[in-house]
Amino acid sequence: MKCEKCGAELKEGCVYCSVCGAEVQLVPEYNLLDEDLLGMIVQDGDKKAEELPSEEKKRKSRIPAFIIAGICMVILIMVPAILYVKEKNLQNYRNNSYDYQFEQGEISLDAEDFTNALAYFNRALELQPKDTAARKGILKVYLDMGEEANAVSILKELLAENPSDRESVEQLIAIYDRNEDYEQILALYEEVEHSEMTDLFAEYLVESPTFDKVSGTYSDLLEISILSEDGDDIYYTTDGTDPILNGALYQNSISLEEEGTTVIFAVARNKKGIYSGVANAIYTIRYEPPAMPSVAPPGGAYEEAQMITVDVPEDCTAYYTWDGSEPTANSARYTGPLEMPQGNQVLSVILINRRGLKSRVYRVNYVYMPQ
Repeated sequence: MKCEKCGAELKEGCVYCSVCGAEVQLVPEYNLLDEDLLGMIVQDGDKKAEELPSEEKKRKSRIPAFIIAGICMVILIMVPAILYVKEKNLQNYRNNSYDYQFEQGEISLDAEDFTNALAYFNRALELQPKDTAARKGILKVYLDMGEEANAVSILKELLAENPSDRESVEQLIAIYDRNEDYEQILALYEEVEHSEMTDLFAEYLVESPTFDKVSGTYSDLLEISILSEDGDDIYYTTDGTDPILNGALYQNSISLEEEGTTVIFAVARNKKGIYSGVANAIYTIRYEPPAMPSVAPPGGAYEEAQMITVDVPEDCTAYYTWDGSEPTANSARYTGPLEMPQGNQVLSVILINRRGLKSRVYRVNYVYMPQ
């Protein structure tokens, strides 16, 4: 390297020309000294050099090579050390900064670098253990990775801390629905039943069917209709067994004719295959014999001929005798008004309904003596 002023060859490590004393223009790779202080030192050296004789200036301007070498060595040692310390401090700051960890987690998630995203969000959660945002970041990672079991655990934690967390409920429903795990959806509904989120479960709640006749005791045959408010399929049993396991598909009304008690269990099922609660009704049929027949005119003495009528209910047949014996189904059948016979006569009448049940015998005494 040559001096820019006089062209003399410069010795390695020199900062001043050994011939003319001109300053060598060196640009250090790292500016470790304050520029203002360095300028003051240079200016002060120039002033002192001006005050000295020219020979003295030359002598003063010469800096031993070992000093320059030492300075260079110090620089070479200090710069890496300073950079190392700065890097360590930066790493320490980043590792203990919630904001940095969370931001890096989002960046990694956007880049679909799920492994690093999970590590960053977990570190953020370590720094702020109750933080909701960090857990939701972890939740996003699990959902994007398809790890639904882990996602469910996070959502349950969030919901336990905030029972009104509508977003968590929606996400849980979505996961359960994808897996057709409707029992979990209904269990979740039980947890939030008294909140303002029940509208989220509308398509999973099935109304129990209803019966068109109330439970009770009846004296006639029954036609039972089972109804679903939403038009869902209905399954039922009449033997007291579980309609979900053993039910027949309801299509037409159920006829109950035989005496005794029948328990009907019924359940509705929607298009998702979700069953309602089981509804039941208890019907007892106890057929009563017909009431004793009504006959007119009343018994008594008559001087004029009378026509005798029997009031016969629609489902009954009347039978009668005039000789005092008890009527049976083989006796004379009443088909219309009877002419009262002369003399002292006893009319006996019974009713037999279509089920063969007989009423008590009605007896009436007529005394007909025409003048």
